[in-house]
Amino acid sequence: MDKPARNGKVDLLKFLFSIIVIIYHFDNAVKYPFEIFTRGYIGVEFFFVTSGFLFAKSLSKYTYQKETLISNSVGFMKKKFLSFFPYHFFFFAATFIYAWINYGWTFQKGFAQLFRSIPDLLMLRMSGISNLPLLGHEWYISAMLIVMFLLTPFAIKYRKAFLLYLCPILCVGLLGILYHQKHDLDFVSQWMLICPAGILRAAAELSLGCLCYVFHEKGTLNKVPKALLILAEVFLYALIIFYALGTLNSFKQFNDYTMLFLAAPAVLISFSDRSSVRFLNNRFVYFLGKLSFPIYLSQIFIRQILAPLPFPSYALHTTVYVVCVIAVSLLCILVMDNLQKLRQAAAPDC
Repeated sequence: MDKPARNGKVDLLKFLFSIIVIIYHFDNAVKYPFEIFTRGYIGVEFFFVTSGFLFAKSLSKYTYQKETLISNSVGFMKKKFLSFFPYHFFFFAATFIYAWINYGWTFQKGFAQLFRSIPDLLMLRMSGISNLPLLGHEWYISAMLIVMFLLTPFAIKYRKAFLLYLCPILCVGLLGILYHQKHDLDFVSQWMLICPAGILRAAAELSLGCLCYVFHEKGTLNKVPKALLILAEVFLYALIIFYALGTLNSFKQFNDYTMLFLAAPAVLISFSDRSSVRFLNNRFVYFLGKLSFPIYLSQIFIRQILAPLPFPSYALHTTVYVVCVIAVSLLCILVMDNLQKLRQAAAPDC
């Protein structure tokens, strides 16, 4: 049987962790007496490690040639940037228009704010030149793109040294710097060394994901029984999710770094063919994975509208918020995917 083009299990996890992250951010905005996922930011670590794994996997398809190194590197990053940009632009525009109306900007002020937001439009917030961060939670996409842009030429040219030497140094060294600054990972914008903390966090965790790919490529889990792998995987993700809840006393002795290093073997198992769960490899689950990115982007736009509204309970407020986020994310995919299809259909006639 042919191997599926996508990994349904990873797509389902992307959807689950995107919901955890947006609920965490919503909790910070509404401040009810009871909240869930008080450490939901830990979901971002799953996305970084997964992205690092896929980054290494994608670059393994490139063969180094001096004449094509730069063009291949730029082409790879262009493809990566354009895969994010349509959905990013949809919510950037929606949030900007809402801010213009909500804050009553004059025509002159609105255009001034538009020019100030250009770095964020180009997903360069984590470069340090952000002036108007409309999609503040998108920092992780900006950090990921910047780090990948810096690493891609080296990863193609010196693939073995990059994976076996540079990635361990970046992972351990940068996490050590972050740990001594603050014993959790919930800080992004604080300037450290020559960049924001979020860049160091991205570089360390993407490197950890690359190391997971090294073990995957070597077939480390090939001889482990499938049942044992699935049990270990469920156990690891359960630990991370219970930790994200932040309300269980039994998890207070753990910290973010423990969870990050638990996420690494969990992601490795999730990508292993040995732990594949066939019924998850279907179009619906794949679509949930695709939906996770617009969900992450839409949260600020929806939260600005819903958070100030009175609701009789936290459960109802949060449920309505999540449903609205998913609905607007579906609209984003519908609009932007169809616009791209129209553009591609018109391209031969141009």
